[in-house]
Amino acid sequence: MTNRYDVFFSYRHKTLDSEITSKVFQWVEGYRLPASLKAQGYQDVQRAFRDAEELPVSRILTDTIDDALRSAKALIVVCSQDTPLSEWVDREVEMFIELGRAEQIYPLLINGDETSSFPPSLKKVPDIGERIMDIRVPGDQIREMMKKVPDELLKAVAGITGCKLSDLKREDNFRRSRTTVRRALIAAAVLLFTGTVSYVLMNMAQKYRDEAQLRERATMSILNELTYELPDHLVNIPGAYSRIADILEKNTQTIDRIIRLSADSTNAEYESAANREKLANARSVLGIYDEALTAQREAVQAYETLAASGKREYELAYGSSYNNLGNILHAAGNYSEASSDYKNAISILEKVPDTDILLLAQAYGNLAGNAVSMGDPSAESYFDQTLALLNTSDDPEYLLASAGVLYNRGVGLYRTGRYEDAVKYLEQSAEKYTTLLETNSSLQNQRSRLQTMSVLAACLTDAGEYEQAETYYSDAEKAADQYAGDKENMNDLSLISGLYNNHGLCLNIQGRYSEADSYYRKASEVNRQIYESSKTASAGSAYALSLLNTGENAFKAGNYKETEQLFEEGLQVFETVYDELDVYDRAQYFAWRSYHKLINDHDYKGAYDDAAEACRLQPDNVLANMNLGYACLYCGYNEDCDRILGIIASLGKGQAETIRKDLQAQAASGMHSDHAGAVLEMIEGL
Repeated sequence: MTNRYDVFFSYRHKTLDSEITSKVFQWVEGYRLPASLKAQGYQDVQRAFRDAEELPVSRILTDTIDDALRSAKALIVVCSQDTPLSEWVDREVEMFIELGRAEQIYPLLINGDETSSFPPSLKKVPDIGERIMDIRVPGDQIREMMKKVPDELLKAVAGITGCKLSDLKREDNFRRSRTTVRRALIAAAVLLFTGTVSYVLMNMAQKYRDEAQLRERATMSILNELTYELPDHLVNIPGAYSRIADILEKNTQTIDRIIRLSADSTNAEYESAANREKLANARSVLGIYDEALTAQREAVQAYETLAASGKREYELAYGSSYNNLGNILHAAGNYSEASSDYKNAISILEKVPDTDILLLAQAYGNLAGNAVSMGDPSAESYFDQTLALLNTSDDPEYLLASAGVLYNRGVGLYRTGRYEDAVKYLEQSAEKYTTLLETNSSLQNQRSRLQTMSVLAACLTDAGEYEQAETYYSDAEKAADQYAGDKENMNDLSLISGLYNNHGLCLNIQGRYSEADSYYRKASEVNRQIYESSKTASAGSAYALSLLNTGENAFKAGNYKETEQLFEEGLQVFETVYDELDVYDRAQYFAWRSYHKLINDHDYKGAYDDAAEACRLQPDNVLANMNLGYACLYCGYNEDCDRILGIIASLGKGQAETIRKDLQAQAASGMHSDHAGAVLEMIEGL
């Protein structure tokens, strides 16, 4: 349907609501876009609709109102404490949602709050809080409310006209400041003509000072919009990261020029550093790590200069910037460098008087998570220090940080086969994320809970709790659907590939090889996209592992030619990035090469040597020890075989079942050991 109206006003026909609606209606229809935006092709709001009379007591909307509502681009809902009592306002909102235009609904809050003034349907609209136009004032004074309209209603105008809110605010601010100057000059001309020259000059001087301050406020408002508000809103939109990065990249030089005009050069430098940090984060998410590191290191240098002043705010920002640098290096797989920068962050933050406990805890938590990736046993002590800091407050930000720490600790325990302890920490993490989502349903919190559920399900799989694991996988995959189409967000893609891979593992252990193959291949395809986009060692390792998992599954299914092909392909990818791998991934490479030599080449001594090297690199690695046990079996080292595989089987039902299925698959392929039957009996007896 062609849009005959740009905006439809939905409101309760009460005195306050009606008067406000009438005035705002006139303001919207009379508002003219700044000339600079019109030059780009944007058009003014042309037509608005409001029904002047209360609807009759019937079960349907009148044809006129129905047609107007269906044809409108946007819906402004005037919300007061009387609004929830109107069945018709609720019905109009519900109909607009059904038309698929929920993102174009704008609440105009005139009194009360979201709980007391929103109709039921409006409360169901996702992220509606971000579009609230708040003109509430004490005493419901209409004149004072209307003073807030020019700023608040820009949200709706931007949505209706299609221009960016940041552009509209910037150009509107400058237009208002030019109008102020113009009016002052006209007034001055009149007064000069009447002979009151000295009085006018004094007033003009004051007006120029006022104008300079206005410009300063407008400048910093624009900086805040470009650096913080716009990227932070877009970050919750799948597929928006490339646009965020482009916005910040294009605005970097412009912002630098703007801030040089600021009277407060120190604050300007601070804003410039913050913009570079935002740019670094956006580039990191896109997997463009070299550019991300360049931007972040520029931010670190700027913060270091500012911190020399001794101002607490700048010292905290300096420490935090090292923490962010560590995050980017960790995402790129440079764990050793990341560890160094996390420690720099901690050292700086600990020296700040009355330091920010949350920032310090985040740095310790990231250091701990990074230590897990490196196979560093120091991770445990770092986790203890982090939780000790976070347990000092019930603040939601502390809760969020605590959930992340519990997740990382669970991952570390999972990797070393301590499944019972891992499940405990992962369940605590999932519970905290669930609590956070009750008050803050941001995509980041949803992602974090999804990631936690995925690893928790994998841990339950290895513990032999398949049914419970499947429940977590099912819930996680439903939640992941909203991210699957976002091909540019490397974090989301990695999350999805891990979910697919772990579900494939669960099915593999249960002998459901055809179903497992489907999940492994989906994981491989996603990891291939990530690797081809980012070309990092960590992405290459993830892609190699997904190919090798698919090959191992094919071996159990009896597809030996496919097994050999997938193993060779996976190991080749590993070898391409080997020089850049850290300890954990190098151990994985040798463990998988050991299994390749075992089942494809039947080079049992070579398999033993590779598995031993994997164990040397990471002694607690379950896969490395398992393959060492298999190599011992076929080399005739029976006592070592029994000791190693016995320990692994005792870790959980899932691991015992994995060994049983592996030995059966090896026997089916023609591999033989007189001791294999004794190993199976030993496992059955555990």
